[in-house]
Amino acid sequence: MELPQISWIDLPGVVNMRDLGGKPTSAGTVTRHGAVIRTDNLQDLPAESVRRIVDELGVTDVVDLRTPVERRGTGDGPLKAEPLTFHELTLYPEQADEKGIPDDRDEAPDRLPWEDEQVLADRSAHSHEEHLANHYLGYLSQRPDNVLKALRAIAHARGSVLVHCAAGKDRTGTICAMALTEVGVDRDAVVADYDATNERIELVFQRLANTPTYADEMAGQTVADQATPAETMRMLLASLDELYGDGPDGGVRAWLRRQGWNEQDSAALHRKLLGSDDKTEENR
Repeated sequence: MELPQISWIDLPGVVNMRDLGGKPTSAGTVTRHGAVIRTDNLQDLPAESVRRIVDELGVTDVVDLRTPVERRGTGDGPLKAEPLTFHELTLYPEQADEKGIPDDRDEAPDRLPWEDEQVLADRSAHSHEEHLANHYLGYLSQRPDNVLKALRAIAHARGSVLVHCAAGKDRTGTICAMALTEVGVDRDAVVADYDATNERIELVFQRLANTPTYADEMAGQTVADQATPAETMRMLLASLDELYGDGPDGGVRAWLRRQGWNEQDSAALHRKLLGSDDKTEENR
């Protein structure tokens, strides 16, 4: 299968913004353009970018995955002056003193199913990909409530929805991968969307390093530390398959339903991303 081109949106004030449209599904359909947009932090948008987001892209909802610590550190961004609906949904415990930028020195709260005791005993033996996949599993174990709220916010947004965190790669990448997988997007396309951040990773790193909230954390890291290798997302999705089954109703879908995601939620997400809530063809 030929993978779709990444639909980058180049706006002053962000460096990692793209549309989730054009992703192929197992049913032979594609996701709609203009429905869901993923991005890095919106704090530095100039006035012209705000107007394009609201007036041209038709954004009505913003899903902000940053922690309270991050939001306090940066203050209200310019979009807060617009009549939009904001969903502030951290993927960490509310009391965590967390800025949300994982690196290989952080402890990951969960383990991947295939890890053996020797690897667990020596966390330095983890690859960058394994560490990140573990970290993303932590979002699901620590804040399943906010994962569902984020997906429901996407599904029920009146117009286009922006999903973002600080860099638009880890938390945003996990939520977007869950949404795309739930509506039947081909796994290679899900992985390719996650991996696309690497095209902008130097700009992402520079932006974080020049933002006071993240500057100290970035001082001890390199661009490579912030990379998003494709294998990371493959590991995350494979771990969910192993835990919950790898059939059409296993993996991400099974995890979601165990948390309370229902058919009405699924239909709404299908309508948002595909323009239809008919899942019959997709599941054949």
